Amino acid sequence: MHISVEQLVESIVREVLAELTKRGVEIGSPGSHARSASAQHAQTGTSLEIDMSTFRTPVLTENQLNRIDATVSTIVVPCRTVVTPGAWDVIKSKKLTVVRKAQSNR
Repeated sequence: MHISVEQLVESIVREVLAELTKRGVEIGSPGSHARSASAQHAQTGTSLEIDMSTFRTPVLTENQLNRIDATVSTIVVPCRTVVTPGAWDVIKSKKLTVVRKAQSNR
């Protein structure tokens, strides 16, 4: 059996999110990191850049995508953003285009 790195990362993220939920950690609720990341964005026309500058490892979740305006057709995320399986489902159902932004040299 062969598994890609992307599939492995998605599997790990899914397990971590499940474990955090089991432990009572609220994922994507008001006041959480996921909420603050989706609230801080620059929107122009039908493109939305999601600011994940406060994340050590940016993770794009289904909850973040469910909160974006219906007029958005393109989302811009940092180049190393992990996209959860649920987020991929929303991306497909909303027919969103994902653009990975190159990392800035700081």
